[in-house]
Amino acid sequence: MKRALLLLTLVLAIFTASAQQKAVQTVTIQTNGTCEQCKKLMMDNVPQWKGVQECTYDMKTAKLTIKYDSSKTSVDQLRAGVSKLGYDADNVKADAAARAKLPSCCTKPKSEGGGCSGGCGGCGHHH
Repeated sequence: MKRALLLLTLVLAIFTASAQQKAVQTVTIQTNGTCEQCKKLMMDNVPQWKGVQECTYDMKTAKLTIKYDSSKTSVDQLRAGVSKLGYDADNVKADAAARAKLPSCCTKPKSEGGGCSGGCGGCGHHH
């Protein structure tokens, strides 16, 4: 009987450990951030969200990579959060009110001189 109980405990421990590992997922979300200010805003906010374990932002591609606990949040919730910061998140459009509050350097496409190359005052770069 003790042996069966020990085996059952071991099986449950292994199952629980594997279930916890499967809950951690990684997603890469395409945003429309353009400069250091965009990166700072995302890096100051996203790690605070429920279930987010870590995140990185690649300025060259404007991609936000998030490692998260899928038992606490979902990709849709993460995209909605990025939208509420004022940025597009894959196919989820930026929240218009939040976007309107962003510095001008964050809202112009790079092709139109947006980002730090456009000479904004809000990004902290000296031009």
